[in-house]
Amino acid sequence: MLRYGIRLTVAVATFLLGLAVSAVPTPSPSGAAAGGVSEQEVLEANREYLEAHLRRDTDALDRLLAPEFTIRGRYGRVANKAQRVAMLSDPNLVLRYVDSEEARVSADEEAGEVSGRAVVHGSYLGREFTSHPYRYVRRFERRDGRWQVVGVEVFRVGWR
Repeated sequence: MLRYGIRLTVAVATFLLGLAVSAVPTPSPSGAAAGGVSEQEVLEANREYLEAHLRRDTDALDRLLAPEFTIRGRYGRVANKAQRVAMLSDPNLVLRYVDSEEARVSADEEAGEVSGRAVVHGSYLGREFTSHPYRYVRRFERRDGRWQVVGVEVFRVGWR
């Protein structure tokens, strides 16, 4: 029974990690030269979001997540800001790196979105893991002059 509980915990942690982390995307080549100021700002906020996860920086994550932040997984699981910060506080969880591709960004002056595909590599309770490939969409809003993550959706997909 304990073995089942550990496997379930690792599976849930892996899935939640996949929801949160992916490599820093670059603007898609279809638009203007630099993708626009708002797109660059959203990419910077996205980079900070990812680095907070990899560095286990709960203070940075707390600043980056909007109060109503939610992350929704493929089976309808939903986590809020407090749950995301608590996950990052778990000393048994170590995020090593993320493989990412097909990254896209779009933004205007008030809202932005970053999407792509990724796989997370890390360990939980000392056991190495690799998440299932997933597609993510992160939504950002400008609030009081800074970008915050208001929501993330994750969809499991195949990988090349």
